Amino acid sequence: MSVWQRIALAISILWPTGLLLFLGVVHSTWQTVADVLFAANLNSLTLWTVMLGPVVLLWSIGIIVVEVMRCIRQRQSTAEEHEGFDPQGPHHSERELEEP
Repeated sequence: MSVWQRIALAISILWPTGLLLFLGVVHSTWQTVADVLFAANLNSLTLWTVMLGPVVLLWSIGIIVVEVMRCIRQRQSTAEEHEGFDPQGPHHSERELEEP
């Protein structure tokens, strides 16, 4: 794993964990947080969205950015490899054609 992937993985684990710890401290009881997490109602859906939404959004943006950069690099390297390539064949100057 690259350094960026390790950082992203750490943030992906720390964000929901930190949010749950924060909510446990604010509500002064873990039972309240657990009840909301597993209640299967709108409050539960909201909490799960707040916990996992940013993680999914940032991973999606990161993957899109990496793929776009990879595509751009591939096009540039392909263009550099074929820079001297001419599909019509080699061109000769008039002087080269006149010489035997």
